[in-house]
Amino acid sequence: MEEILKSKKFLLLILPIVAVFSMVAASCGDDDGGSVRNLDSSESSSGSGSSSSSASASGSSSGSSSASAVASASASASGSGSASTAAGGPTADATAADGGYAYASNIDSHRLVVLDICDINAIVGDYKWSEISEIYANGVNSVKSDGSVRTIGGFAAGEGKKHGLDTYYGTATPLNDFVSDALNGTGVWAGESDAVRKQGVQKGIMNQTMIAWVVHELNSALAKAADGNFDAASGAPHNWDEAWAFYHGSDPSCGPFATANKRAKDFGTQGVDGETALANEGLLKAMNDGRDALLAGDEAGAIAATRDAVKHVFITYAQATIKYASKVYSDLEAGDAEAARVHQAEGWAFFRIIEPILGNNGIDTSAIDSILNMENEPGSGSVADIQAVLDPVIADFGITPEEFGSYG
Repeated sequence: MEEILKSKKFLLLILPIVAVFSMVAASCGDDDGGSVRNLDSSESSSGSGSSSSSASASGSSSGSSSASAVASASASASGSGSASTAAGGPTADATAADGGYAYASNIDSHRLVVLDICDINAIVGDYKWSEISEIYANGVNSVKSDGSVRTIGGFAAGEGKKHGLDTYYGTATPLNDFVSDALNGTGVWAGESDAVRKQGVQKGIMNQTMIAWVVHELNSALAKAADGNFDAASGAPHNWDEAWAFYHGSDPSCGPFATANKRAKDFGTQGVDGETALANEGLLKAMNDGRDALLAGDEAGAIAATRDAVKHVFITYAQATIKYASKVYSDLEAGDAEAARVHQAEGWAFFRIIEPILGNNGIDTSAIDSILNMENEPGSGSVADIQAVLDPVIADFGITPEEFGSYG
């Protein structure tokens, strides 16, 4: 294990997070690595279902992965199927590739969840809260083989998922709490303008919830690998596939993949095509490496790939934290309090994706909270203040200046 995780320093940084993940309930063995239910009813997932007629495979490159998480081989949750299912090749009905990632299993319906985000993004600027709530709670595009619909809200409201956020934030459903309060104008969002609430709704769905879903699936894959379940159709490779489906999916312009590309333009970290983020290119490689490792029954290789995936997703949301803190500073200097509040909301939604990496490892986040936490008035400071909080993780992951870039 030490050879895989590379250094004592890395162990100190990551294992507190792993411990959170290993305490969650065992996977139910369904297609999402845990029960996915509608907000108003219990729903157990069946195998991957039929695809929506609105889906089309994207030809754009790469991207995926896990916000605050590496679950290691020590994860206690077990996967579905036999604990000794042998490794092998992709299934005969494996879904066609998305963005350079060749699925090992049938993931036809999972990759359509991102289309629900496309539908939400199309109306969020008009503040159509009831319509958004309907899509969020009941879903539209990701129809499973039994006719039920996979929903973003169902995942967000699900308890015992393998993302560790419930333990970190001290509530059973932190993702749904965040999004639902923003939709309803309650909690921390009470009295806020529609423009402010939009940030909580859109970024809470498109980034917080979807990245948590990715994390859940990667951890489910590693838990199954630890139990020796490498069956492509229902074991570790299938959950690994789901992670890519929820990050990139059938339309990467609507999900976390798109956020990474936007931040790359802000920080000058595009790849060879001038459009795709280096972070997305790195995530694609990590996802392909992890899939190949799992198909070969190589648990250690999948753990190493997950570490690399975490590194690249951290880059994106650390960049976002710096950008929106900087915009808050600029707004306050210009005397525009409303713009500062909007950018504070956006920055906070992004920061919450990486906050557990910092907080679970004893890093003081008060400098960021004073600026971005919506429980506070927008605060002043400098990019250097934010950078100083993020630097320990940047250094531990070995993120280079070329990979991280600079804002402005």
